[in-house]
Amino acid sequence: MQCGALLSLLAVVAQASRRREAPAAPAPAYADFDEQMGPELPDEHGIYSPYMGHGESVRVLDPDLGTLELGEEREAKRHREYRSSTGKTRRESSRHPEDDPLVVRTNKGLVRGTTLTSSTGKHVDAWLGIPYGRNPSGALRFRHPRPADPWQGVLNATSPPNTCVQIVDTLFGDFPGATMWNPNTPISEDCLYVNVVAPKPRPTNGPVMLWIFGGGFYSGSSTLDVYDPKTLAAEEGVLVVSMQYRVASLGFLFLGTPDAPGNAGLFDQLLALRWVRDNVRAFGGDPDRVTLFGESAGAVSVSMHLLSPLSKDLFARAILESGSPTAPWALRSRQEALNRSLLLAKTVGCPHSPDDLAATAECLRQKDSRDLVNNEWNDLGICEFPFVPVVDGAFLDESPQRALKRGNFKKTDILTGSNTEEGYYFIIYYLTELFKKEEGINVTREQFLQAVKDLNPRVGPIGTQAIVFEYTDWLDPEDPLGNRDALDKIVGDYQFTCNVNEFAHRYASEGLNVYMYLFSHRSRINPWPRWTGVMHGDEISYVFGEPQDSSRGYTHAEAALSKRMMRYWANFAKTGDPNPGPGNEPIYWPKHTVEHKEYLTLGVNDSELGKGPRLRQCAFWKQFLPQLIIATKNTTASVRSECVSGVPAPSACGAVIALFLLLCAILHRSPL
Repeated sequence: MQCGALLSLLAVVAQASRRREAPAAPAPAYADFDEQMGPELPDEHGIYSPYMGHGESVRVLDPDLGTLELGEEREAKRHREYRSSTGKTRRESSRHPEDDPLVVRTNKGLVRGTTLTSSTGKHVDAWLGIPYGRNPSGALRFRHPRPADPWQGVLNATSPPNTCVQIVDTLFGDFPGATMWNPNTPISEDCLYVNVVAPKPRPTNGPVMLWIFGGGFYSGSSTLDVYDPKTLAAEEGVLVVSMQYRVASLGFLFLGTPDAPGNAGLFDQLLALRWVRDNVRAFGGDPDRVTLFGESAGAVSVSMHLLSPLSKDLFARAILESGSPTAPWALRSRQEALNRSLLLAKTVGCPHSPDDLAATAECLRQKDSRDLVNNEWNDLGICEFPFVPVVDGAFLDESPQRALKRGNFKKTDILTGSNTEEGYYFIIYYLTELFKKEEGINVTREQFLQAVKDLNPRVGPIGTQAIVFEYTDWLDPEDPLGNRDALDKIVGDYQFTCNVNEFAHRYASEGLNVYMYLFSHRSRINPWPRWTGVMHGDEISYVFGEPQDSSRGYTHAEAALSKRMMRYWANFAKTGDPNPGPGNEPIYWPKHTVEHKEYLTLGVNDSELGKGPRLRQCAFWKQFLPQLIIATKNTTASVRSECVSGVPAPSACGAVIALFLLLCAILHRSPL
């Protein structure tokens, strides 16, 4: 069966070699191939500015952008002028309730918190909804954020903050597996707030874990129940900080002008990081022991801070769950981002000519924010989100691929990993007719072949055949369950797992401490059909300690797994090593190295060490498939040249032979 499929694939290659036209919708021509990173992305639109040195590029921007450094300099100047005229700073108050331990002085004013109880019965102190930025509506819409203005008196920080404007998922009605990600506080553009939760008694210079939520850069909120930080803070003695940041077009619309410079949501996060640096000590935290952690787009955000010249001094370590800056969905070229922004403008009835972007921005600022986010989605592939980060020359100096290759990233400890079934969550929302939210889903061979095309529209016919070849179980290619599960792995490997592996490898190659996991446990109370397995995001509840709540229906074994994972995450934040100490765990979590690629499986009964994960499949996506596309593109060009000149092109035959050898290497698991 393998030989027959191989011959079939070679026949497709030969047929393509005889065509006058290039394969349909080929991937870009890759260049500057790197053995471990794969080929470097092309600079098709001039989007990858040269690396100018950490911390320099932001100062050469137009001051109208309101960049953070310039904005803080203005704020500092105002404070100096105020001190000069009054003898005190703006934030000083003649009335300070010294007898209230829940009142904390920030650099903008006093805030009063509240005491809450975790699911384990322990108390924490919480300050919810502290403003770190001004209301980014009106003239500030789409722009970089401005620091919050000082206030007088004591601000009550006892209620969760607004959720930034976004769409609400209604596809599955009130199904809890979907609605758990929907906003649970009022939606508003006025949403730049932080939350601080501290263990009780409050520590002095305690470790800080700063959570960045995910949601494809189009949705999400720090206030979701699944992110409830009380148990993690109480059980592990860490401060847990979270922030709201702008998402969707309001956070990532890009016109390349001072009106809409792009990456506003990342600059929101950056401003929140600076707030933590300046204020967390007052809440009992150590600004020099801040660990960023996030999942999905939150993990991508964490990785962007590892790459950004503006963030590197604002945190110590990083935890990345199911996300990496090299994920296909994590970044968009400036030209494509501009095109998508103009398409949104056209859809909502605004000027959309690239020759008058000021008029576009002005019109979009006048539109109802709900009209914007409700009109963003059109003709997008799986895991393609409307508005995401760009290489703007300010937050990001260069592409993640180039930064990683050149070593232009923060050298620190990282903990990262993925889940065993990363793809199903997105397939359910994309292939809605084939994948119903019910048990007993089977996929025929014909449905599998069509789904591979639908999920990978840009690789061309030869690339599609290669994916089919790699992900077919040749012992039983007609198996409907095997075909179904293969689609999950196609999406999960390409969009998540292999990019996480790539990021971990780059860090390990620098000799840095890297710890890698594979989360493999399906919760007893998971509401999705059983065939969905361990989905994207399923580890989050374990990290935040939800299974410690006995009323939720988790098993004792699941509560123990959650306790172990909280300890791993917190120990890493405290020391850079997740291991709790000699003899405290049955399996020691080793460092992930370039040579052995170690990872720890996190499960109830099957925690074990592995290597990879999914090394073969990731070699396919990162090395083989790009070379295949390059070779077939060159072959087509050679054949077209022969047809025009009448001169034989032997390179076409050579390319076919090269493809055969590459396929053999994959088939026999030889290193590429």
